[in-house]
Amino acid sequence: MIFLSVLLGAVLFYLLQNILYKKYWDRGLAIHLKLSSHSAFEGDDKNIIITVINRKILPLPAIKVKFRTSSALLFEDNQNSQVTDHYYRSDLLSVMMYQKLERSLQFNCSKRGYYSFTDLTIVCSNLFLTSELISSFDSRHFLYVYPKEVTVERFEPAFRRMFGTILTRRLINEDPFEFRAIREYQPFDTMNTINWKASAKSGELMVNSHDYTSSIQVHIYLNLERISLLLHNDIMEESICLASAFAAALIRQGLPVSITANGIDITTKKTSKLTEGSGLSHIESIREVLARIDLTQPAPSFVQLFSKEMLQASSQEYCLLISCYQRQDLYDVMREMAAAGKGFHWVVPYSRDVQAEAMPAIHEHIIPWQVIS
Repeated sequence: MIFLSVLLGAVLFYLLQNILYKKYWDRGLAIHLKLSSHSAFEGDDKNIIITVINRKILPLPAIKVKFRTSSALLFEDNQNSQVTDHYYRSDLLSVMMYQKLERSLQFNCSKRGYYSFTDLTIVCSNLFLTSELISSFDSRHFLYVYPKEVTVERFEPAFRRMFGTILTRRLINEDPFEFRAIREYQPFDTMNTINWKASAKSGELMVNSHDYTSSIQVHIYLNLERISLLLHNDIMEESICLASAFAAALIRQGLPVSITANGIDITTKKTSKLTEGSGLSHIESIREVLARIDLTQPAPSFVQLFSKEMLQASSQEYCLLISCYQRQDLYDVMREMAAAGKGFHWVVPYSRDVQAEAMPAIHEHIIPWQVIS
């Protein structure tokens, strides 16, 4: 009789808890994914933090938290994962009554790109682990992995060569609103520049000097057109890195920068373009545009898309072309630009498999860049 009573009680308890879990398991349950940062450089380590909050008396002894992201993000702990074209993560957690639980997962940003964390799902079991209860959550997080930073020692000589040419083409005027220093009066100075207070203190005529402004802006053209049936992704990625490095360096020198590329944006499915701008926020915008370029999609003909735009560049626009593509059609466009007196440089990334060809007519405009694996 006692055995039957215990068995009946156990059956009733099982049925009761099963009903309770089916009805209330997800009530007061919240889950959040949070990235330690929404941007990173290629090669950086970042974290994603999973937070589960159970605001009820019913404990959740075994729940699985699942999400999907790119296999290019290399997680440190792969015990609860499956890697195919994507990375599928499943973590087993236990959350008691009125408990908040956090778990941090570290991953490495192994490749430039634009990545999402989607398909956030919780699978819960009852106390006896005999049933599965599933709920999906509307959660979508994005991570920009910027192109890797170029080594300063290698980049500086190339940048100085180009920037020196830009300086010689500058339309220089003094800006009366940008005060620089006080200096001694020179015969060519006008009377309205004299600083009478400073002159009285020094006993000599002193004048205010001002910084210079420039109407020059730089347009970076990035050509990712394939040069053969082989992909040469190392050269293409290096070209993207160089575009990012030149843009950041030019903006830090106070020059407005715009960028145009024939690479396909992974979100818009169109070629990439960003109008001129300056400041740190514009550097971030350029890096985001470059991060979204999808090299798995073949780039359309650069010459057909942008040659007219380059040839019609004004005298205030300096063109910086980054292209390992060196065929005759592009060479003819650059030679025509040189003949028209346009300001430009052509950075040619090359490797053991792809060489920088001799281009005598525009030799002074060429900056070769070796891709080191």
